[in-house]
Amino acid sequence: MIKIGDKRENSQRKIISNGEPFVISKGRIGAIVGYPMLVANKQDIFEEKIFEKFVRAPGTRMLIKKDKKILLQEEYRTETNSIDWRLPGGKVLDTFEEYEKYLNINIPEETIIISGKKELEEEVGLAAKNIKIIEKSVCGATVQWDLFYLLVEEFDMVKNKENHETEDILCHKWFTDKEVIEMCKNGSISEDRSVAVLLKYLL
Repeated sequence: MIKIGDKRENSQRKIISNGEPFVISKGRIGAIVGYPMLVANKQDIFEEKIFEKFVRAPGTRMLIKKDKKILLQEEYRTETNSIDWRLPGGKVLDTFEEYEKYLNINIPEETIIISGKKELEEEVGLAAKNIKIIEKSVCGATVQWDLFYLLVEEFDMVKNKENHETEDILCHKWFTDKEVIEMCKNGSISEDRSVAVLLKYLL
């Protein structure tokens, strides 16, 4: 077991986990979390450092396909003060308190899929008959907000769709693959991570 003060061997990584993550400061949807690490200094001696990261529950984005078309929704986005075309989606869990138990383990795929189905019914009025995770987009080293992209190719209509009072969704519309690629290029779809996943999927 590697400990503080040990000399790093050539086969060892320079940064190694050294304990369980702990919450430094917590809000409703996210928290600053400390990750104890062993880091090799210039002399290749391991020292302990705490890496801080903002962590929130992951989100979902639904890639809905039918007759070689993709369903997008037009939204007003407060963060950009503009209209954007988006893949439908939402949060896997609503609060950090619900997500905290997954800080050091992977969130179950079943939990992600159930959340995706719920968002699909509420935002779009569709009940997924089959659904699968096709991509996980990782935000970065100091901010953990993963996005799971779920593919839906079979679905039924939901009679009574729930309206999201806090979401400014203007309409839904089907686009061809070619149109979606062009929207990614011209900025009509501005969520960069979704642009990357869509282009990877379509090209």
